[in-house]
Amino acid sequence: MEKEKKKVNRNFKILFIGILIAFGFAYIAAMSGYYESHVRRDTTLTREAILEFERDIAEGRPVDIRDYIQGTVNDYRNQYSRLGYNVSRGINSVLTDGLSGVLEFFRVLFD
Repeated sequence: MEKEKKKVNRNFKILFIGILIAFGFAYIAAMSGYYESHVRRDTTLTREAILEFERDIAEGRPVDIRDYIQGTVNDYRNQYSRLGYNVSRGINSVLTDGLSGVLEFFRVLFD
């Protein structure tokens, strides 16, 4: 019994230290500006683009964010991501329709 408690305690300490180290790396990356400079460098809006966007909104023009982003926006879709998206949409529709059917069944049953 005592050995199991020590093992659980040791595993918890290792997990806690791992999470703490991961948080430290993420915090340092965020504070140093790594995320902004390397990951989002091609998709940030310049001050001029923001002003143009606000001007178009004020004039009532239809806006699309892709018209204001500087740089290229990469399309990372592939057959696997499309398959995952279609499977999740199918599951969502089955669950939504199924839940609606169950609720309608109970509504008819108790009315």
